[in-house]
Amino acid sequence: MKRVALNSLIVVLLLASGLWAETQGTFRGEVVRPPRGEWSAGLVYLKGRDGNVRRVVVAKATIVYDAAVPSGDRRKPAGRALVPGTEVRVTALVDAASGEWTASRVEVIANHAGKFEDDYGEDDAVPNQVTAPSEPTVDARTI
Repeated sequence: MKRVALNSLIVVLLLASGLWAETQGTFRGEVVRPPRGEWSAGLVYLKGRDGNVRRVVVAKATIVYDAAVPSGDRRKPAGRALVPGTEVRVTALVDAASGEWTASRVEVIANHAGKFEDDYGEDDAVPNQVTAPSEPTVDARTI
């Protein structure tokens, strides 16, 4: 009887510990422009196949190219490839309380890696306001 009670206690504690822990997931999506008025430094907005958009914090993530991306299509550093139209695979943790995704690894995937338009200006710090569209790609209500 004591063994059953001990096993039950261990199972309950293990299950309960997962309730406050962050959950890790891997997903793919296409980088889209942030909604109007949203600050996007250290963030990317990913549109999935189902049309839903996720906001992902990538400030501390390791950003790399997938092995299938030809070396001619790679930009250095890999973070410069995170522009609208780029397809990526993200490994991230979701905070149970806020629902915020925080990426630990971002991989640029081959099928779109060489087909993006570079909106960065002369100083490479901010998108060029002449070539970058002023309208967001994603409506703020979908986030």
